[in-house]
Amino acid sequence: MLGPYHANENDASIMRKIIDSMSNLVQSDDIFVLDRGFRDVVPLLQSKGFKVMMPSIKGKRKQLTAKEANESRSVTKIRWVVEAKHGALKQRFKLLDQTLDNKMLPKIKSLYRIASYLLNLFSKPLTSDIHMSNEIYEQMISKNYSENILAVEVEQKGWMRKKLPFQMFSSNDITDFPQLSEPELKLLFTGSYQLGQAISYLAELLDENGAFKMAYVKDQTKILKIQVQSRHISKKVYRCFIKYHPEAEGIHTIQQYCCECANGLRTVG
Repeated sequence: MLGPYHANENDASIMRKIIDSMSNLVQSDDIFVLDRGFRDVVPLLQSKGFKVMMPSIKGKRKQLTAKEANESRSVTKIRWVVEAKHGALKQRFKLLDQTLDNKMLPKIKSLYRIASYLLNLFSKPLTSDIHMSNEIYEQMISKNYSENILAVEVEQKGWMRKKLPFQMFSSNDITDFPQLSEPELKLLFTGSYQLGQAISYLAELLDENGAFKMAYVKDQTKILKIQVQSRHISKKVYRCFIKYHPEAEGIHTIQQYCCECANGLRTVG
């Protein structure tokens, strides 16, 4: 375990120091799986012969392309274990999840090493949907370079640009929309982590009585057009589109979906 580092150092500058300190442990063609905070150090890593996997950067664009969104999903899937381990450290060792006095600075590295040792020794190995990991992997690989056909249709028909006649509905109003089992939902969302995030969205759609309410537009094309509140920006509402086939089975009932959020062109179904 390396560090600690000064608070005014960013991820890129820290990575430069890490590369220098572990030169005997890495070799050309090794793969670095990073988040966007390391974007400034990518040229350095590539110049040393390393391969870099990092979620795509949207920049001034409204959305990533379908290819970029699919690849970013794969990187996030790999990096999940890193975020999970960091979360476990903070959850089990509360001292590491708060501001420490300056007098503790000399002890920080030892505290993290001890906590990490205890976590590795006594905690269960991290597993995410291990019983269906092959299915999830095949689903992601098969769609990585596929175009989101529904998104193309949405663009051609200008649904993102024109005002749609949304109206409120409850879960009882759309009788032909498929009901998926939990394993089918995990496969559709490529894992439990993504499915778990839906809980925060769901909370925005329940009234004080626990009834499910959502604004939607539905026509004969079996495309459901809905509005979803962003969980990051309180005043932001996204328009989402779901194309489904009520006569199909399992996740194949959901043929395509897209959203106007940054990663909304990912390919599914």
